[in-house]
Amino acid sequence: MMERWPFLLCLVALGFLLANCAAFQQNMERPRINIANIMPREIKLFEQVFDLELRIQNPNNTPLEVNGLAFDLEINGKRFATGVSNQSLVIDRLSSDVVRVEAITTLVGFLRQVAEYQETQNPRVGYRIMGSIYSGSSNVKLRFDDVGEIKISLEPPKK
Repeated sequence: MMERWPFLLCLVALGFLLANCAAFQQNMERPRINIANIMPREIKLFEQVFDLELRIQNPNNTPLEVNGLAFDLEINGKRFATGVSNQSLVIDRLSSDVVRVEAITTLVGFLRQVAEYQETQNPRVGYRIMGSIYSGSSNVKLRFDDVGEIKISLEPPKK
């Protein structure tokens, strides 16, 4: 019986640790993501690369340690681009920060959006960005799913 005590203590400790991790994740409000800026970087025949600036908002009362993220971007309800980032940053409690990531789209996704824009000429397009932020030393996965609107201007900036 004495030989089982260390094993039982390890099981109890592990259970306590897992329960605390689950409680932490449940009590933590999901981060909010908005597109702050989008700029074309490379336009190739079969893929296009955009630099996306994402504003990550931390609505929690504790700092959010970001170790990376993965996302899918829909525009006008249709899949447009995907992206990943292994950048690390800490977003203070009740604060936000901007992270620059790469978004990649295919020729089909790009042409679909160009055709829809030419058809509607709507200078505002809706977007949905969804994915996961990896946080902390144990890489807890925090899901996000946010919507917004982008204004498209094809006119040169006024001086």
